[in-house]
Amino acid sequence: MQVTFTKWGHRRYLVTIDREQGPPLVPRGGPGYDDHLPHDIAHFAVEEQLGLALGVFGQLAAGGAGIFAPAPVDRTTGERRRAQCIAAAGRPDMARSEAVVRICTARWQASSGRAAGPVADHGNVATVAETERVLARFDELSARWRALPDGGSLVLDWPVSGSGSAPTRRRAPR
Repeated sequence: MQVTFTKWGHRRYLVTIDREQGPPLVPRGGPGYDDHLPHDIAHFAVEEQLGLALGVFGQLAAGGAGIFAPAPVDRTTGERRRAQCIAAAGRPDMARSEAVVRICTARWQASSGRAAGPVADHGNVATVAETERVLARFDELSARWRALPDGGSLVLDWPVSGSGSAPTRRRAPR
């Protein structure tokens, strides 16, 4: 799966997903724009570095819709059910992703002098080694993002193996 983050107008960005499983997804504006590291790029880095198979991007790779909408012609009941199963199975990865994004973003901003005040400990959601890997990836992706002109794109390949298999739901015998 390829994920494209495009600088789009003043303080906005667009996220486009090109995937092998599931219906095509309508590109969407990303939340939490930051000149240095937009929120969805932080999620990508965290989920990539922690190997979260069913975080935001793992769910998309597995055929789910997450916070995206399938193209109108592909909104079938079967696809909706599949996306719901993937979302339910991915709740723990999503919760961990959100927690680690919050902690690592605060640490990264503090280390660059962009934020002041106490920074939460990584607690039990990430090891020190995982946090360091995420922060290094933030540095790399931030440099690439800041170098883009308006309209420029950052294209990333989703690497997590095993994300191609989605959970299935079995009906109880009658």
